[in-house]
Amino acid sequence: MQDTRSGVSYPELSLSLHDRRRAWERLEWKRTTTVKVAPDCQAYELVAGVFASSDGTNLTIVGLPSSTNDGYTMTRTPGVRFRDFTIDPTQDVVALLEDSNQITQRIHIRSISTNAPLAILIFSISPSDNFQEPVLQFGHDLLEVHYTPRILVWNWQQGSLIFDSSRENIPHPISDFVFLSRDAFLITSTALHLYVFNPPSSVTLVATLHLPVTHNLGAEIKVHSAPLHARPPSGALFTLSSSERIQVFSVCYDSHLNLNLKYTMFVHTRTLLQYVERYRNGEAIPQRVVPWDLWGPHGTRFMKNDASRVWLRYAHGQRVIQQRDSTSGSKIDVIDFNYVPPSSSSVLTPESPVKPLHGNSFRRTTVTRSKPTVLACGTLPGLAVFSRGRKGNPFVTKVSTSLPYHVSSVNLPIPFDAFMIYDERIIGVQVRFVFGLFVV
Repeated sequence: MQDTRSGVSYPELSLSLHDRRRAWERLEWKRTTTVKVAPDCQAYELVAGVFASSDGTNLTIVGLPSSTNDGYTMTRTPGVRFRDFTIDPTQDVVALLEDSNQITQRIHIRSISTNAPLAILIFSISPSDNFQEPVLQFGHDLLEVHYTPRILVWNWQQGSLIFDSSRENIPHPISDFVFLSRDAFLITSTALHLYVFNPPSSVTLVATLHLPVTHNLGAEIKVHSAPLHARPPSGALFTLSSSERIQVFSVCYDSHLNLNLKYTMFVHTRTLLQYVERYRNGEAIPQRVVPWDLWGPHGTRFMKNDASRVWLRYAHGQRVIQQRDSTSGSKIDVIDFNYVPPSSSSVLTPESPVKPLHGNSFRRTTVTRSKPTVLACGTLPGLAVFSRGRKGNPFVTKVSTSLPYHVSSVNLPIPFDAFMIYDERIIGVQVRFVFGLFVV
C-alpha cells in the first residue's frame, strides 16, 4: 500500500491500515447499504469506488457508499448510442465505443462530471474481423481496445495511436490483454507474453511464460485483475501500486470438445514485471522463453476452477472474491494473496459468530494455506482419459504450486447473482427483479 499524502499522521495511518486488514481477515464490515441502479444493464464498470452502468444511451454513475460517506448517483446522456464503455474516475474520464455497424469506428472520450467532449479516436475494422465483443480499458494516459484478433492502444490525451497489433509482427495468436503497468502489458494465447512499450510507437516482446505441459490439448487463457487507474481515488488514505495486483487467469483446455477442463491460476503482477525489469536493466535478452518449471511452481497457485465468475471486477489489489454454491443464501470466499506464511503450513480457525445481517446471524471461517496445491497428471496419453467420460487432469506430469494465500469465508442468508470487490467494499449484485447493489 502507498500513502496518498492525505496529510493524516503516520500513527493514524498505521492504525487505520491495521483496522482495515483485520476487518478483511475477519470479514467484519461496519455498515451495509442497498443501492438501486438502472435495470437495463448492457455494460458496467467498477473503478476507484465508482460503479457505472449503461443501457446503450444513458450512463448511470454511482459513487459507492463507504464507512464515512453515503455515496451519490448521477446520470449522463452522451447523445450518441454506445455499445461499451470504460471509466477512470481518478481522471474524470469515460470512453464510449459508438454503436456502429460501419467499417469506421469511433471512441468518444468525455468528462464524467460535465459530459464535455475531450477527444474522438477513430479506427477501421476489417469485414472479416470478429467485432462482436470488444473490450476497452484505461491504463493511466493510455486507452486500449481489443477484440479477436486485434489490439489497439492510444495515448488518449494526445489522440495518438501507439500500438496496433495488425501492423506488428506478433508471433502468436491473441486471446486476451491486460495492462501490467504504464509501460508494460500482457497478451495471452496458450502462454503468457510480456511486452513493453518503446516510445514513440513500437513494442518489444520481453518474455513468453509457458503453462504446464499437457497431452496435446489446446488452451484458452483469459486474464482479469483490478483496473489500472492514474491517481489515488478521491478521499483515499492508501492506494495500490501497479505491481500490487493479483492477476487471475482462467484456463480452459479444449473447450470446443466440451471437456470442461477449467482451472484458475493466480499470479502476482510483480512476478511478471520482474522479467520486464530484467530487460530494462539489460540483464535479459528480449523474447526469452521461460518453461513452466522455472517460474510456475513457486510463483503461482494453479487450482481447479470451482467458482462462478460471470461478472467481472472480482479482483482488487491482491484480493479475489468468489461465490460458491449454497443450499440457501450465498457463500463467499475472499482470497488474500498479500500474506506472509506463519511457521505452520496450514492454520484453521473454528467457525465463530459475527455481527447479524438483516436480523439473521451468520458464521465465518478463515484458513491460511502455504502447503502446495497438487494436480495429478493424466493417467492415459492423448484424449483417452477424457473421451471416456472420466474426470482427470490434462497434464503430462503432476503440477504443484505453492503461492501462499489466506481465505476468509462467510455464509450469507441472502441470495446474490454475483459479487464484486473494491478496496474496503464487498458488492453483492442482485438482478432478479430490480438491478441493485448490496454494498458492505
